[in-house]
Amino acid sequence: MNCFLSLRAYQLIGDLEQPRQYKITPLVEEILSKSNNTSFVNRRFAAHILNNLSGMALLKAIDAINSRGEEPQLESIAYELQERGYAISPNAIYTSTMRSWLFQAGVFEREYEINWDIVSEILGINKDFIDELYTLTPGQKHFLLSLLNLDVKELIPANKVAQHTRSIYKLRLTTKNLVKDVIEPLANLGLIETEKTTGGRGAKPNKVRLTSIAQSELLAPFLKSIANETRLSEIELNRTFDDVVNELNHPDKHIKGKALELLAVWMIRLTSLRFTKWRSRENGKGEVDVLAASDRFVYSRWQIQCKNTNKVDIDVLAKEIGLTFVTGADVVMVVTTGEFTRDAYQYAYRMMEVSRYYMILLQKDDIEAIKRDKTNIVEIFGRKARRVFAKKELDVSDEELNEIEQEEDLMAEAIEDEIDDNT
Repeated sequence: MNCFLSLRAYQLIGDLEQPRQYKITPLVEEILSKSNNTSFVNRRFAAHILNNLSGMALLKAIDAINSRGEEPQLESIAYELQERGYAISPNAIYTSTMRSWLFQAGVFEREYEINWDIVSEILGINKDFIDELYTLTPGQKHFLLSLLNLDVKELIPANKVAQHTRSIYKLRLTTKNLVKDVIEPLANLGLIETEKTTGGRGAKPNKVRLTSIAQSELLAPFLKSIANETRLSEIELNRTFDDVVNELNHPDKHIKGKALELLAVWMIRLTSLRFTKWRSRENGKGEVDVLAASDRFVYSRWQIQCKNTNKVDIDVLAKEIGLTFVTGADVVMVVTTGEFTRDAYQYAYRMMEVSRYYMILLQKDDIEAIKRDKTNIVEIFGRKARRVFAKKELDVSDEELNEIEQEEDLMAEAIEDEIDDNT
């Protein structure tokens, strides 16, 4: 049992749809393909531990203890990790096991002496850069994560990025102190570029984007980790959202199918979910299924289907709800390049009224809105959540909701016009 739990904890096996059946993960397949190269195997597994299993937090905890001239012990390491926000018992031996695996890759020269040169080689990031990242406040770190997830390579308004951070990570970022507390420190570290547009009363917000350093040191490894999880290439994952959406109409079935897979991954990136696995599906049916998860506040499992069809009717949604008994999903997201029928919308609202499921339906106009500005996904999700709350908890009719949303749109346009006039 301990061996099984370890394999699962180190993400070496994953669940199949049938109960008590498991399969090896892509990481294991990669390691087995190079099993005769011990150095590669050890370093590849070490990179997985450092990137995905809080291995870097273990190194920083040990480094902090060493810097104080103290001798690292299991108990002192556990207390150090507790101070860094990790829930771990002082008697746990997990840290010793993880240290042993990292030792195999040369990360430790002696029992608790870290070889940062080896760490830099494994991660492709130098220690100074790592140290700088660990000085970031939660607000700075999550603002930077939003920039990475949104793939911000061109200047966009900082307030839109901040809104993504607030909505996705449930973190409070005040507009008043955004420049001083978040933007300037990140710019001083060379992670973002910023441009002030106007000054004085009614000034427009600063614009921001990732620097070339952040793109190479953070975005590239970020995409590499996604590539390892999804079995998509880093070149494919580096495709822009616009390119992916445009290729959904490509005459070549293979290109169109790959674009649909990339669309599913983009949905996961934009909502900061964690990819779990592809769900088995029939090829050539114009649909892609993927499972993802979120561990913010409470754990939730997401079931996502992307369809490249003109119309999506009630039968598709009913099938997805039926599959949740196998996948264990709490949230069902269906994305289509076409439109949902009225019956499909009514079914989704009815299911949310009488069951524990939350359904998100994104259609062509939503995709186009995200294509225009990726931060629009926050407003789209927010509006859908407010609509569900109003119908489920306040018993507001569709007609009343439409009137309220129209008024909200008019107010938003008036505010934007006023800002433009002042500038």
